[in-house]
Amino acid sequence: MNHFIKGIIDSLIELLYPNKCISCDKVLLKIEKEVGFCKACAKKIKLVGPHYCLKCGVPVDNNEEHCKSCNSTSNFFVQNKAIFRYTGEMKNAMYRFKYANRRCYGKVFAYHAIKNYGSWIKEKGFDAIVPVPMYDKKEKKRGYNQAKVFADALSEVTNIPVADGIVGRKADTVAMKQLNRLKRTKNLLKAFTMVKNDVQFRKVLIVDDIYTTGSTLNEVSRVLKDGGVKEVYGLCICIGQL
Repeated sequence: MNHFIKGIIDSLIELLYPNKCISCDKVLLKIEKEVGFCKACAKKIKLVGPHYCLKCGVPVDNNEEHCKSCNSTSNFFVQNKAIFRYTGEMKNAMYRFKYANRRCYGKVFAYHAIKNYGSWIKEKGFDAIVPVPMYDKKEKKRGYNQAKVFADALSEVTNIPVADGIVGRKADTVAMKQLNRLKRTKNLLKAFTMVKNDVQFRKVLIVDDIYTTGSTLNEVSRVLKDGGVKEVYGLCICIGQL
């Protein structure tokens, strides 16, 4: 396909399916498309930084290195990073990303991931990106795994391969938002399993949509480490305030 024909097709796609603000769903101006937010919403969204827990990534006061949770508990992952705070505008975006088939948001999130943590990702030298798996029946019903969509978009801009088959989810779990930290941990016990690590990844980056208490990231990290992975890190799109 030559560039002229491709340009026509891209123009038609843009006309039929214009880029919209991932928060308010308003059609974006040309200068807003890369960022993914309209001018009004861009002022409202909140990035995590500059002060966040050096372990889990949750926002903290500027005189703290770790949050209370990480000071009192140990984790199987080395470090987690988050891009946005899970507040009003981002809650709207995440709902559409997860339930309204807005897979196109994945590229916007990857853009902001690189903008904020590109040097960190490059410095760590990850062997693979591992999206948190969904239970098979739930993924088939929804049609996609939003963590995998984000992983694929991140892979495109980093050239780090996605290893989505390395961990499987062998059990469905109740909605995590209904549970506290202890119940979340119990809810996830034996939910994940190591499927294969044929190429023997040593350092991987787990990606997910929302980090709440870290129970999911921690359990997937445990499974990966039990399977031979030496170092596990995390990167999520949004994070709540513990």
